[in-house]
Amino acid sequence: MAESKRQEDVAATVVVEIFGVSYTLREDGATDAERIRELARRVDRKMREVADHSPSLDAERIAILAAVNLANESSSSSEDGEEVEDGRFVEMVERVSSLTSELEAALDS
Repeated sequence: MAESKRQEDVAATVVVEIFGVSYTLREDGATDAERIRELARRVDRKMREVADHSPSLDAERIAILAAVNLANESSSSSEDGEEVEDGRFVEMVERVSSLTSELEAALDS
């Protein structure tokens, strides 16, 4: 029984890399591994875009600006009447916020 639970825990995680840092994230039942990878790729792309435009910023500020930019892009799409990819605006904003918090915690340690 314990072995089965351990296998479930292992199967429910996904490793992603954002801005050069690896993170092990858990699937939450509503979001599968591929969706988590796609969200991580978006966050990574946005952080690199911010870093390219403002190379003097530290990683924490880059993460915050990337999160704000992603939330703004999603909000703008929603306000314009366009359907956000997969119709998951709230989920995406929460995930960006979560990843940003994880990144900040990693940078603090």
